[in-house]
Amino acid sequence: MGVKDIRVMNVSLLAKWRWRLLDGEKALWKDVIEVKYGPCVGTSLEGGNTVWPRHASSWWKELNKLGDFGDVGWFNSEVFRMVGDGMNTSFWNVRWRGERCFRLKYPRLFSISNQKEAKVGEVGMVTELGREWRFIWRRHLFVWEEELLLSLMEDLAGMSWSNQGDSWSWRLEESRVFSVKSAYEKLEGLVVTDDLWGEEEKRVFENLWENPAPSKVVAFVWKVFLNRIRTKRNLALRNVLPPMSLLLVLCVIRWKNHLYTFFCIVIWLVWCGPS
Repeated sequence: MGVKDIRVMNVSLLAKWRWRLLDGEKALWKDVIEVKYGPCVGTSLEGGNTVWPRHASSWWKELNKLGDFGDVGWFNSEVFRMVGDGMNTSFWNVRWRGERCFRLKYPRLFSISNQKEAKVGEVGMVTELGREWRFIWRRHLFVWEEELLLSLMEDLAGMSWSNQGDSWSWRLEESRVFSVKSAYEKLEGLVVTDDLWGEEEKRVFENLWENPAPSKVVAFVWKVFLNRIRTKRNLALRNVLPPMSLLLVLCVIRWKNHLYTFFCIVIWLVWCGPS
C-alpha cells in the first residue's frame, strides 16, 4: 500500500465518523462532542463555515477538513437530506435543498427571521389548503428583501412531503447508507495520481514492514516517508515554531530528507570530518 492509498484509507475512515455524526444514531460519544463543540456539530459538518475553538482536538480538525481533500466538498456532494415530515430538520441551518443551507444562502433573511431555530415542518404549516410556507419576520421586509424572499420561494417550489421521518442519505450506495468502500473508491478518482516518490523509494516502502530491523527503526523510517517527523519545517507549518526559526538552525533538523547523510552535504561533511 503506497502513500496515496494510506491517505485515501485514512480519510475514508474519518468520513465514517463524519457520517455517524450526521446520522440519527444515539450514542454517549455524540453527547460528549455536543457538550464540547455545541449542539450543531452534525449540521455544521455538512456545510457550515463554523470557526472552532483553539482547544479543538486534532481529530476534530481533521474531521472538518474532509471537504478539502482531493476535490472541495467531495463528501457533501454525496450526502443529501431526505425530508419527510420536516420535524427533525432545521429550516435555516441544515442543507436540505440546494447546495447550501438557507442561513448561508440568504443571510439577510436569516438575520431578520423570528424562526431561526424552526424546523422545516414548523415553517411549512398544515392548513386547509395543504402545506403553506409561513415566515415570521421581526419587521416588514424592504423591497429588495422581498425579492430575496421570492428567490427563496423558488427554491422551495416542488417540495414533496411524507409521513416518514427525516434522514441523511449517501448517494454512492443503493441502500443510501454510508460505506468506507464507496468513499475509498470515490477518493481514488480525486487524488493526484502523480507520485512524488522515485522507484527506489517505492520499493523500500513496499518492503518496509518485512524488514528485520528493530520495530522502532522501521516505525521511524515509515514516519520519514510520510513526512511525519518533527522537523523544524513541520513544526513551523503547524505554528508550533515561528517560520523565522527555519533560518536559525542547521538543515539537519529543517527538512526530512536531510535526516540522511546521503541527502545533505552539510551532514555528510560532518560525518566524514575528524572525530
